[in-house]
Amino acid sequence: VWAVVMTIAVFAAVVINSPPESWWRCGPVADVLWTLDNTFLGLVGFGDYFPGWFRVMYLAFYISMASLMTVAVLQRLFIRILLNYRNWMYEKKPSFITMAWGAMLKGFFMGQREPLLYSFQSAMPRLPVPSLEQTMQKYLESVKPILSEEELETSKVAWESFIKGEGKKFQKLLQLKSWVAGNYVSDWWEKYVYLRSRSPILINSNYYGLGYASHIPTKKQTARAARLVHNYMLFKKELESEKLKPTTIRGLVPICMRQYERLFSTTRIPGRDSDVLRHIDPSDSIHVAVLYKGTWWRLNAVSEEGVILPPHVLQDHLDFIVSNVGSVVPIPSETEANLPALTALNRTRWAEIREEHFGEGINKLSLEEIESSIFCVHLDERCPETWSSTGNLSLHGNGNTRWCDKSFNVVVYGNGEAAVHAEHSWADAPVIAHAWEWVLCKEHLTVVAGTAYDKSGHVCRPDDASLPDASTPASPALGTMDRAPSTGSKGSSAVTHRLPYKLDWMFDKAAQDAVQEAYLHATDMCKDLNLEVDCFSTGMGGYGKGFVKKQKCGPDAWIQLALQLAYYRDQGSLALTYEAAATRLFNEGRTETIRSVTNESKNAVLILNDPNASKEDKRKAIRAASDRHQSNSRDSSLGKGVDRHMFALYVCALGLGKEVNFLKDALSIPWKLSTSQIPQRQTDFKIEADVSLNSPSGGFGPVADDGYGVSYMMADDDHTYFHVSSKRSCKQTESRRFLNVLFQAFQDMREACTD
Repeated sequence: VWAVVMTIAVFAAVVINSPPESWWRCGPVADVLWTLDNTFLGLVGFGDYFPGWFRVMYLAFYISMASLMTVAVLQRLFIRILLNYRNWMYEKKPSFITMAWGAMLKGFFMGQREPLLYSFQSAMPRLPVPSLEQTMQKYLESVKPILSEEELETSKVAWESFIKGEGKKFQKLLQLKSWVAGNYVSDWWEKYVYLRSRSPILINSNYYGLGYASHIPTKKQTARAARLVHNYMLFKKELESEKLKPTTIRGLVPICMRQYERLFSTTRIPGRDSDVLRHIDPSDSIHVAVLYKGTWWRLNAVSEEGVILPPHVLQDHLDFIVSNVGSVVPIPSETEANLPALTALNRTRWAEIREEHFGEGINKLSLEEIESSIFCVHLDERCPETWSSTGNLSLHGNGNTRWCDKSFNVVVYGNGEAAVHAEHSWADAPVIAHAWEWVLCKEHLTVVAGTAYDKSGHVCRPDDASLPDASTPASPALGTMDRAPSTGSKGSSAVTHRLPYKLDWMFDKAAQDAVQEAYLHATDMCKDLNLEVDCFSTGMGGYGKGFVKKQKCGPDAWIQLALQLAYYRDQGSLALTYEAAATRLFNEGRTETIRSVTNESKNAVLILNDPNASKEDKRKAIRAASDRHQSNSRDSSLGKGVDRHMFALYVCALGLGKEVNFLKDALSIPWKLSTSQIPQRQTDFKIEADVSLNSPSGGFGPVADDGYGVSYMMADDDHTYFHVSSKRSCKQTESRRFLNVLFQAFQDMREACTD
């Protein structure tokens, strides 16, 4: 800003101090400006009142402002042209053109010393609309391995008829939308896939992320929770000030950061026909909602002076809650304790209950405190000991302890273990994973520095920070809060904060029955989930991505082929397989589907299962499948996939009152194997290599009732974590069995590539 002001001031000074006969004041450009100015002043009648020097000054100001704006617009236009170059994604070795492109991009765009979070946002290119012919060809290729010849021919005829007929109209509408909207499909994807879905979001849509693989920095639950809450508030401050560095690929190509805008203070509000995402202005939301033993509390994370409360104060507040429940505050009723189960109901049913029992009075006020909070915190007294038990509890909490509507819940268990539970509609998993990684890395750095926890496991506190009286009774009435002063480190001024207070509820018989209905339904869903978490590692006889790279294969392609092989052995056939690809190289990009089953992967699966096939044939088949998968992955990331285009065409058809059955049928084929890879190391913190500090990542429920949900993370060269989910009610699937078959598939693939 100051550079712009100085530029304008210098330009104006040069023009003002120039002789009247200089080109600054009497050249062609100056003549045009004088003519325009005389015309304008003549119209308003002020021409006789402004001296010449004053007119020179404001004309110089105008022209300097216009020049700077023109340069900025041209720069953004040039950068957008550069960002539309995509060949770099397909080149194993950068070409001369790619190197020249990279130099220009770095010089014009990434040359900023400290780019802000949204510095690149206005330059992000629009997501292109693929051609109908391209989508048809890719779709037919993707289903060829799983459809019969007759089904394939029927689909081909339907596509060709669509392209020659109404498809042209729908395509033009999408192309028009791509020019006038931020993204031609993302808003429809959010609205129709997420917000208009009436299915429960617990297990079916929400997902979870685990903490460290085998490290808990403190066993004190409230201390761990306080540190994590404080770090999340620091991350929120980085977001609001835009000081968080924008994410780039290879340190050069920026990606869209728009999804971060709704990370905090966002809640999914149920509706009878469609849900709504409600985002609170950051300045209006200063508290977190805390759940402990079935009681809800409001805890301000920011002082009355607008300062983030230090960790030791937050722990004091959490200890205050823990000490009061069961003593001053009675153990809650069964209805109050099961209240979060309402968010696990069918969305229409939850909306009806919300309108009937939470639309006025104390219930409305208490619900507002939860929904307007920055995020939710659950102090869960259970102590899971394995990844699988932690994953199960983090995903569903037995149905009555996760406020599923909130953008995310931080869960801290009785043994100090921590996890995060997230709602899916507002953003995709990499955003939550980035924030969670930032928070954990920040915690670890304070542990290394010796400023996180003391020897007893409590949060370290400044020498002059006095302990509050934890026996102070909780304020029984909603809206009444006790104030307590707190000091930070020596020499810092005191901040005034309010003690947490309990949220109260009133339930009549109908409300009690509604909560009980929700709890029973949620419990059944949780019991039906079969989730297993495990690690394929060199220490257990496995291998990591280092071995895969030596085979000249992409690690993700290798895992996808192993998943195909395992599914084939587990089920006796191949199935339509989903893998998420990010399209954040484009403005407001979210995801596209990588259709992992290809002719090449099918051929590799069959050859790997053939005892008479030679190792050379198996190696060639594996590499061919890997190359094809990598090509499809790049295409999907660049908006050249199949599913989002077909989905947008279908929405267009419905909007015009048309029913395109073959599109509906194509989009309705179940994803019996739904997979997702979570990125590792999205932050630039300098953390030492330590296996215990790896995160096993997170997982989700199965998309199809008779299918598997598989999430995985390649943490390093030696460890790959897997989260496999299925439903117990389906007798054909079993998560532990699938994991065992998968690990054997990895071993067989290694054997095929080892002489």
